[in-house]
Amino acid sequence: MDDRYLEAESLFNAGSTNESLFILDEILSQESLNVDCLMLRAKVYYRLQKWGDALNDLNKIQEIEPDHRMAQNYKSMVMNIISFWNKDNYNP
Repeated sequence: MDDRYLEAESLFNAGSTNESLFILDEILSQESLNVDCLMLRAKVYYRLQKWGDALNDLNKIQEIEPDHRMAQNYKSMVMNIISFWNKDNYNP
């Protein structure tokens, strides 16, 4: 694992989401298909309640690895939250 990723993960676990996000954005600007970084960034967005950004990363992960179980689980959680908050979007 890259030292920068480990630092971002440590910051995320310590509750420093913005600092973690900064490092992850930097890594992903160079390695846009890094599934581990995408997953951690999706978790950061989830914690920040940025549902659209989290879904974008989760969808990208599933394009790379269709059977990525954690991405599937997080995507289900985000979709449940969105449907709960925006019931009119799901009731035509």
